[in-house]
Amino acid sequence: MNDLVYRRETCRLCGSSALKVALPLTPTTLADAYISVEYLHEEQPVYPLDLYLCGDCGFSQLLDIAIPQVIYLDYIYETVSSLGLVDHFRRYADEIAAIIRTPEKALVVDIGSNDGTLLSFFEERGMDVLGVDPARDIARKATASGIETLPKFFTYELASQILNERGPANIVTANNL
Repeated sequence: MNDLVYRRETCRLCGSSALKVALPLTPTTLADAYISVEYLHEEQPVYPLDLYLCGDCGFSQLLDIAIPQVIYLDYIYETVSSLGLVDHFRRYADEIAAIIRTPEKALVVDIGSNDGTLLSFFEERGMDVLGVDPARDIARKATASGIETLPKFFTYELASQILNERGPANIVTANNL
């Protein structure tokens, strides 16, 4: 392993160490880590992709984990590019608005907000919105489009900062409704 990957020693589900390789796979580059033509001659880093099976609970899983900074800081996938997902988020916001009586100007926080697509539908309903997403360029674009997005990983410290700055009374989290 290197500093960019670590390996779990226990099952993600039950904590057992009775893990065996179920499907050995060739190490591969990260998803969405596209490179331009001028860099094709350079070797890209690869990451283990072996699938393990827990002998105690039967859960299949990857044990090798790339640190989040490697995956998300320069992430390129945007929600708006997925067919059907925009409509799904619109319907989701409609359903939430019908179920929950939110205070006027309630703050909706979306953790992993990507390009702000989901938050845009809450904003249309008169709510204040805040996105949190570590993908720097995507967060910048979302903010430029009118959906304030913090280009950070969500941490306890960031949650405290949001509570201190925005106040706890009017916060609704979109991901946990």
